[in-house]
Amino acid sequence: MRQVEPIYVNFTLSERDVLRVRAEIRRLGVTPEEIKKVPVEVGLQTDTGYPYKGTVNYAAPTVNQATGTLTARTILANPDGVLLPCYFVRLRIAEDEQNGLLVPDVALASDQGGAYVLVVNQENVVEQRKVTAGPRVGDLRVIDSGLKPDDRVIVAGLLRAIPGQKVDPQLRTAAAPASAAGAK
Repeated sequence: MRQVEPIYVNFTLSERDVLRVRAEIRRLGVTPEEIKKVPVEVGLQTDTGYPYKGTVNYAAPTVNQATGTLTARTILANPDGVLLPCYFVRLRIAEDEQNGLLVPDVALASDQGGAYVLVVNQENVVEQRKVTAGPRVGDLRVIDSGLKPDDRVIVAGLLRAIPGQKVDPQLRTAAAPASAAGAK
């Protein structure tokens, strides 16, 4: 019989996610000994949100060169036996809530120079603005740098918006979805 209390969840992180998580760990001042206290949230495919809480239990010392991923494991309390071995789950490494700019993920594009969004300046001319994108929050994307709160981001008609071209913008204020309010 397999152990289900506590239960382990094995997962892999892409190299990009490893860099983001490591930056967050540094920002929070987490020491190597405290890595096992980093919170992890897990949800089954049919769950809303991430109702199961655990902590990192193991992280491989290196990234797998063949796959570009880091293998890790979390340990979770499972008193009701809801989580079973071999289930597929959704997992996220919890982060501190932070204030940040959110834009619809569809507004984000990239080229060889990196990620960018199209904005309308004060003269109603389209500009391409390089940005540093953070994690997704529902259908929105956190923008870590490159935008100001009063920038007008183009979210519709992107194929017709050409940098340097004058436009007649139709302003809409996006309301934060309920999922963004509790996002970490």
